[in-house]
Amino acid sequence: MKIINVEIGAQGARLTGYIQEPKEELIESSARPAVLIFPGGGYEFVSNPENEPVALSYSAKGFQAFVLQYSVKEKAVFPAPQKEAFEAIAYIRTHAEELYINPDKVAVVGFSAGGHLAASTAVHWKDETVNPVTNKEQAKPNAQVLVYPCITAGEYAYEHLNCVHGKGTQYPEKLSLENYVSCDTPPAFICHTAADTCVPAMNSLLYAAALAKSGVSYELHIYKDGPHGMSLANKAVSSGILLTLESPMREALKKVCAKFSEWFEKSVEFLRTVFDGLQ
Repeated sequence: MKIINVEIGAQGARLTGYIQEPKEELIESSARPAVLIFPGGGYEFVSNPENEPVALSYSAKGFQAFVLQYSVKEKAVFPAPQKEAFEAIAYIRTHAEELYINPDKVAVVGFSAGGHLAASTAVHWKDETVNPVTNKEQAKPNAQVLVYPCITAGEYAYEHLNCVHGKGTQYPEKLSLENYVSCDTPPAFICHTAADTCVPAMNSLLYAAALAKSGVSYELHIYKDGPHGMSLANKAVSSGILLTLESPMREALKKVCAKFSEWFEKSVEFLRTVFDGLQ
Protein backbone atom coordinates (compact mmCIF):
# COMPACT_ATOMS: atom_id res chain seq x y z
CA MET A 1 0.00 0.00 0.00
CA LYS A 2 1.15 3.51 -0.85
CA ILE A 3 0.04 6.48 1.25
CA ILE A 4 -0.24 9.86 -0.45
CA ASN A 5 -0.85 13.33 0.97
CA VAL A 6 -2.11 16.20 -1.16
CA GLU A 7 -2.91 19.77 -0.14
CA ILE A 8 -6.41 20.84 -1.14
CA GLY A 9 -7.49 24.47 -1.41
CA ALA A 10 -5.85 27.50 0.15
CA GLN A 11 -6.61 26.88 3.85
CA GLY A 12 -4.39 23.86 4.44
CA ALA A 13 -6.89 21.04 3.93
CA ARG A 14 -5.18 17.70 3.34
CA LEU A 15 -6.26 14.71 1.31
CA THR A 16 -4.72 11.41 2.42
CA GLY A 17 -5.00 8.41 0.14
CA TYR A 18 -4.46 4.75 1.02
CA ILE A 19 -3.62 3.38 -2.41
CA GLN A 20 -3.46 -0.30 -3.26
CA GLU A 21 -1.27 -0.79 -6.31
CA PRO A 22 -2.29 -3.31 -9.01
CA LYS A 23 -1.28 -6.94 -8.65
CA GLU A 24 -1.28 -9.40 -11.54
CA GLU A 25 -3.04 -12.06 -9.48
CA LEU A 26 -5.89 -9.73 -8.46
CA ILE A 27 -8.72 -9.22 -10.95
CA GLU A 28 -9.66 -5.58 -11.70
CA SER A 29 -7.16 -4.28 -9.15
CA SER A 30 -6.05 -1.53 -11.56
CA ALA A 31 -9.43 0.25 -11.46
CA ARG A 32 -10.95 -0.03 -8.00
CA PRO A 33 -13.96 1.90 -6.69
CA ALA A 34 -13.08 4.76 -4.34
CA VAL A 35 -14.45 6.19 -1.11
CA LEU A 36 -13.70 9.69 0.14
CA ILE A 37 -14.22 9.87 3.91
CA PHE A 38 -15.17 12.97 5.88
CA PRO A 39 -14.75 12.35 9.64
CA GLY A 40 -17.02 14.14 12.09
CA GLY A 41 -16.19 16.65 14.81
CA GLY A 42 -18.90 19.31 14.65
CA TYR A 43 -16.81 21.35 12.18
CA GLU A 44 -14.62 22.08 15.24
CA PHE A 45 -12.10 19.25 14.76
CA VAL A 46 -11.59 16.13 12.64
CA SER A 47 -12.40 12.97 14.60
CA ASN A 48 -9.72 10.27 14.74
CA PRO A 49 -12.07 7.25 15.24
CA GLU A 50 -13.78 8.19 11.96
CA ASN A 51 -10.53 8.72 10.12
CA GLU A 52 -7.85 6.13 9.31
CA PRO A 53 -9.67 3.13 10.89
CA VAL A 54 -12.57 3.69 8.49
CA ALA A 55 -10.26 4.15 5.51
CA LEU A 56 -8.40 0.93 6.24
CA SER A 57 -11.67 -0.96 6.68
CA TYR A 58 -12.90 0.11 3.25
CA SER A 59 -9.47 -0.61 1.82
CA ALA A 60 -9.74 -4.18 3.10
CA LYS A 61 -13.00 -4.49 1.14
CA GLY A 62 -11.30 -3.56 -2.13
CA PHE A 63 -11.80 0.21 -2.26
CA GLN A 64 -9.18 2.87 -2.77
CA ALA A 65 -9.76 4.94 0.35
CA PHE A 66 -9.20 8.64 0.94
CA VAL A 67 -9.71 10.91 3.96
CA LEU A 68 -10.09 14.68 3.80
CA GLN A 69 -8.82 16.74 6.72
CA TYR A 70 -11.06 19.68 5.92
CA SER A 71 -11.09 23.16 7.43
CA VAL A 72 -12.54 23.51 10.93
CA LYS A 73 -13.30 26.18 13.55
CA GLU A 74 -13.09 29.73 12.21
CA LYS A 75 -12.07 28.40 8.78
CA ALA A 76 -15.15 26.18 8.57
CA VAL A 77 -17.82 28.76 7.70
CA PHE A 78 -20.09 27.48 4.92
CA PRO A 79 -19.17 26.86 2.13
CA ALA A 80 -15.38 26.71 2.77
CA PRO A 81 -15.21 22.98 3.70
CA GLN A 82 -17.64 22.15 0.89
CA LYS A 83 -15.34 23.76 -1.67
CA GLU A 84 -12.48 21.63 -0.35
CA ALA A 85 -14.66 18.53 -0.56
CA PHE A 86 -15.57 19.20 -4.19
CA GLU A 87 -11.94 19.89 -5.06
CA ALA A 88 -10.94 16.61 -3.41
CA ILE A 89 -13.50 14.64 -5.45
CA ALA A 90 -12.28 16.34 -8.63
CA TYR A 91 -8.66 15.55 -7.72
CA ILE A 92 -9.46 11.87 -7.28
CA ARG A 93 -11.25 11.74 -10.63
CA THR A 94 -8.64 13.67 -12.62
CA HIS A 95 -5.89 11.44 -11.21
CA ALA A 96 -7.90 8.24 -11.59
CA GLU A 97 -5.29 6.42 -13.68
CA GLU A 98 -2.37 7.00 -11.33
CA LEU A 99 -4.57 6.29 -8.29
CA TYR A 100 -5.85 3.05 -9.85
CA ILE A 101 -9.52 3.93 -9.48
CA ASN A 102 -12.61 3.77 -11.63
CA PRO A 103 -13.62 7.45 -12.01
CA ASP A 104 -17.27 6.45 -12.40
CA LYS A 105 -17.32 4.78 -8.99
CA VAL A 106 -16.49 7.44 -6.41
CA ALA A 107 -18.52 7.57 -3.18
CA VAL A 108 -18.44 10.00 -0.27
CA VAL A 109 -18.66 8.68 3.31
CA GLY A 110 -19.43 11.09 6.12
CA PHE A 111 -19.90 10.93 9.88
CA SER A 112 -21.89 13.50 11.90
CA ALA A 113 -20.70 16.92 10.66
CA GLY A 114 -18.72 15.01 8.05
CA GLY A 115 -22.06 13.52 7.03
CA HIS A 116 -23.32 17.05 6.50
CA LEU A 117 -20.26 17.72 4.34
CA ALA A 118 -20.74 14.51 2.35
CA ALA A 119 -24.44 15.20 1.79
CA SER A 120 -23.58 18.77 0.78
CA THR A 121 -21.56 17.41 -2.15
CA ALA A 122 -24.55 15.28 -3.10
CA VAL A 123 -27.13 18.09 -3.15
CA HIS A 124 -25.09 21.20 -3.96
CA TRP A 125 -22.86 19.87 -6.75
CA LYS A 126 -24.56 22.04 -9.40
CA ASP A 127 -24.38 25.20 -7.26
CA GLU A 128 -21.61 27.58 -8.37
CA THR A 129 -21.57 29.31 -4.98
CA VAL A 130 -20.66 26.01 -3.32
CA ASN A 131 -18.86 23.93 -5.97
CA PRO A 132 -15.80 25.79 -7.36
CA VAL A 133 -14.89 23.09 -9.90
CA THR A 134 -15.47 24.26 -13.48
CA ASN A 135 -16.76 20.89 -14.66
CA LYS A 136 -19.47 20.32 -12.05
CA GLU A 137 -19.94 16.64 -12.99
CA GLN A 138 -16.24 16.08 -12.22
CA ALA A 139 -16.97 16.85 -8.56
CA LYS A 140 -20.26 14.97 -8.19
CA PRO A 141 -20.16 11.79 -6.07
CA ASN A 142 -21.70 8.62 -7.52
CA ALA A 143 -23.03 7.54 -4.12
CA GLN A 144 -23.15 8.71 -0.50
CA VAL A 145 -22.84 6.92 2.84
CA LEU A 146 -24.06 8.98 5.80
CA VAL A 147 -23.46 7.80 9.36
CA TYR A 148 -25.44 9.64 12.07
CA PRO A 149 -25.28 12.73 9.82
CA CYS A 150 -26.08 16.34 10.57
CA ILE A 151 -28.52 17.34 7.85
CA THR A 152 -30.69 20.22 8.94
CA ALA A 153 -30.10 23.68 10.41
CA GLY A 154 -33.72 23.87 11.51
CA GLU A 155 -35.67 22.48 14.45
CA TYR A 156 -33.65 19.28 14.78
CA ALA A 157 -30.22 20.78 14.13
CA TYR A 158 -27.04 19.90 15.98
CA GLU A 159 -26.44 23.16 17.82
CA HIS A 160 -22.89 23.75 16.57
CA LEU A 161 -23.91 23.40 12.94
CA ASN A 162 -25.33 26.92 13.06
CA CYS A 163 -22.91 28.54 15.51
CA VAL A 164 -19.71 27.16 13.88
CA HIS A 165 -20.40 26.18 10.28
CA GLY A 166 -23.16 28.74 9.78
CA LYS A 167 -21.54 31.63 11.65
CA GLY A 168 -21.47 34.59 9.27
CA THR A 169 -22.27 32.59 6.14
CA GLN A 170 -23.94 34.39 3.25
CA TYR A 171 -26.08 31.32 2.59
CA PRO A 172 -27.63 30.11 5.90
CA GLU A 173 -30.59 28.58 4.07
CA LYS A 174 -28.25 26.18 2.22
CA LEU A 175 -27.21 24.50 5.49
CA SER A 176 -30.53 22.60 5.56
CA LEU A 177 -29.71 19.96 3.01
CA GLU A 178 -33.08 18.22 3.03
CA ASN A 179 -34.43 21.21 1.10
CA TYR A 180 -32.00 20.74 -1.79
CA VAL A 181 -32.46 17.08 -2.64
CA SER A 182 -33.46 16.55 -6.28
CA CYS A 183 -33.68 13.78 -8.83
CA ASP A 184 -29.98 14.47 -9.57
CA THR A 185 -28.91 13.58 -6.02
CA PRO A 186 -26.89 10.33 -5.96
CA PRO A 187 -28.08 7.18 -4.13
CA ALA A 188 -27.67 7.22 -0.36
CA PHE A 189 -27.01 4.79 2.46
CA ILE A 190 -27.98 6.30 5.83
CA CYS A 191 -27.71 4.97 9.38
CA HIS A 192 -28.45 6.49 12.77
CA THR A 193 -29.61 5.50 16.25
CA ALA A 194 -32.96 6.50 17.74
CA ALA A 195 -31.19 7.14 21.05
CA ASP A 196 -28.75 9.73 19.62
CA THR A 197 -29.06 12.80 21.86
CA CYS A 198 -26.37 14.80 20.07
CA VAL A 199 -27.64 14.71 16.47
CA PRO A 200 -31.31 13.66 16.52
CA ALA A 201 -32.29 10.81 14.22
CA MET A 202 -34.80 13.22 12.65
CA ASN A 203 -31.84 14.51 10.62
CA SER A 204 -31.62 11.18 8.81
CA LEU A 205 -35.39 10.82 8.60
CA LEU A 206 -35.78 14.26 7.01
CA TYR A 207 -33.12 13.44 4.44
CA ALA A 208 -34.58 10.03 3.66
CA ALA A 209 -38.03 11.57 3.21
CA ALA A 210 -36.60 14.12 0.78
CA LEU A 211 -34.83 11.38 -1.17
CA ALA A 212 -38.05 9.35 -1.36
CA LYS A 213 -40.01 12.38 -2.54
CA SER A 214 -37.48 12.97 -5.33
CA GLY A 215 -37.35 9.33 -6.37
CA VAL A 216 -33.71 8.84 -5.34
CA SER A 217 -32.60 5.35 -4.37
CA TYR A 218 -31.70 5.05 -0.68
CA GLU A 219 -31.29 2.63 2.20
CA LEU A 220 -32.06 3.74 5.76
CA HIS A 221 -31.18 1.97 9.03
CA ILE A 222 -32.32 3.41 12.37
CA TYR A 223 -30.95 1.34 15.25
CA LYS A 224 -32.85 1.49 18.53
CA ASP A 225 -29.92 1.97 20.93
CA GLY A 226 -26.52 3.60 20.93
CA PRO A 227 -24.86 6.97 21.57
CA HIS A 228 -23.60 9.38 18.96
CA GLY A 229 -20.15 8.88 17.48
CA MET A 230 -19.68 5.10 17.54
CA SER A 231 -17.87 5.07 14.18
CA LEU A 232 -17.22 1.44 13.18
CA ALA A 233 -18.32 0.32 16.67
CA ASN A 234 -15.55 -2.29 16.75
CA LYS A 235 -12.51 -2.87 18.97
CA ALA A 236 -10.36 -0.53 16.90
CA VAL A 237 -12.43 2.52 17.85
CA SER A 238 -14.49 1.64 20.94
CA SER A 239 -12.02 -0.06 23.30
CA GLY A 240 -10.95 3.23 24.92
CA ILE A 241 -14.55 4.20 25.67
CA LEU A 242 -15.40 0.77 27.06
CA LEU A 243 -12.47 0.85 29.49
CA THR A 244 -13.89 3.98 31.16
CA LEU A 245 -17.22 2.32 31.97
CA GLU A 246 -18.30 0.18 34.89
CA SER A 247 -18.74 -3.50 34.05
CA PRO A 248 -22.57 -3.58 33.61
CA MET A 249 -22.50 -0.52 31.37
CA ARG A 250 -19.52 -1.92 29.47
CA GLU A 251 -21.36 -5.13 28.67
CA ALA A 252 -24.47 -3.23 27.60
CA LEU A 253 -22.48 -1.00 25.27
CA LYS A 254 -20.69 -4.01 23.79
CA LYS A 255 -24.07 -5.39 22.71
CA VAL A 256 -25.07 -2.03 21.25
CA CYS A 257 -21.78 -1.77 19.37
CA ALA A 258 -22.14 -5.30 18.01
CA LYS A 259 -25.52 -4.39 16.54
CA PHE A 260 -24.58 -0.95 15.21
CA SER A 261 -21.35 -2.25 13.62
CA GLU A 262 -23.51 -4.00 11.03
CA TRP A 263 -23.79 -0.70 9.18
CA PHE A 264 -20.31 -1.05 7.69
CA GLU A 265 -20.89 -4.34 5.89
CA LYS A 266 -24.32 -3.12 4.81
CA SER A 267 -22.77 0.04 3.34
CA VAL A 268 -20.22 -2.01 1.40
CA GLU A 269 -23.02 -4.15 -0.03
CA PHE A 270 -25.00 -1.01 -0.90
CA LEU A 271 -22.05 0.60 -2.71
CA ARG A 272 -21.30 -2.56 -4.67
CA THR A 273 -24.93 -2.73 -5.78
CA VAL A 274 -24.94 0.93 -6.86
CA PHE A 275 -21.60 0.65 -8.62
CA ASP A 276 -22.62 -2.57 -10.42
CA GLY A 277 -25.57 -0.65 -11.78
CA LEU A 278 -23.21 1.96 -13.26
CA GLN A 279 -21.41 -0.55 -15.47
